[in-house]
Amino acid sequence: MKILPIENITLVSNLRKEELLAILSENLQKKRGLRFGFTQPKNQKLFEGYLYNDSFEIQRVINYRNSFLPQISGKISTRLDKARIELKLKPHSFVLVFISLWLGGVGLGLIGSLIGIFTQGVNPLACLPLIVMFGFGIGLTNFGFKTESKKAKNDLTKIFKARIEEKTFTNNTYK
Repeated sequence: MKILPIENITLVSNLRKEELLAILSENLQKKRGLRFGFTQPKNQKLFEGYLYNDSFEIQRVINYRNSFLPQISGKISTRLDKARIELKLKPHSFVLVFISLWLGGVGLGLIGSLIGIFTQGVNPLACLPLIVMFGFGIGLTNFGFKTESKKAKNDLTKIFKARIEEKTFTNNTYK
């Protein structure tokens, strides 16, 4: 399990690049600011964000709060007769900084406790709350991100009529 959830994937589609850009544009609305309440607008699209030429920065439109909602940046290109959509999914930068500080602080406390256990004879149970806090931080981050990441990848593969390209490593090259 990764400590910080960041995914790089490639989708492959038989559609042309222009068709993919049109499909994305149809399923994309401008990013809205802070929202309160759980009301859903009538003409809501699947994604919100921005499209620049053949690159985009989007996120799924949800009607609930999830700080770990993947921020998706991508680029559409053509290779031979297939279109490729390179995607990077990661939590918002503020969330990555916050969870890094959280895990770093708890990790330092855990190291200090371990040093105390081995050098000062401190009770080993003193580490238990720190271990729980560290595990909770990793688990919450990965669970919150992975559930939304799976939904986003499913939505993108459906609208692009694509499949996720499996990367295999052979002879120092990716296939």
